[in-house]
Amino acid sequence: MPNRIIRESICTSDSVDKLSWFEEVLFYRLIVNCDDFGRFDGRAAVVKNRLFPLKENLTLKTVENALHGLASAGLVALYVFEGKRFLYLPTWGKYQTQRAKVSKFPSPDEAVSYTHLTLPTIA
Repeated sequence: MPNRIIRESICTSDSVDKLSWFEEVLFYRLIVNCDDFGRFDGRAAVVKNRLFPLKENLTLKTVENALHGLASAGLVALYVFEGKRFLYLPTWGKYQTQRAKVSKFPSPDEAVSYTHLTLPTIA
């Protein structure tokens, strides 16, 4: 299990301060769950089930909206590879140490679509 660093400067970050409380929690949980390259599966259902396994009342719409909020704030970049959505944290290398030689997820450089994607509407 990788160890992640969350620096105290996150408390005074203007980008983080503009987030809703749930977007901020999602961001922190992404930090501790992304691979060593700052990448993760970007599908709302996977994010919900992997990052919030005990939150039974959490909806896919809430997660999807929060992912969109993080992307709009520039804290997450969304991309599509082979028809599947992924995400990465653009400032990852500035704050985290990379130990793995290979990412668990495809590179954004190989993506078909990139960054501010139109996110699906979930009712």
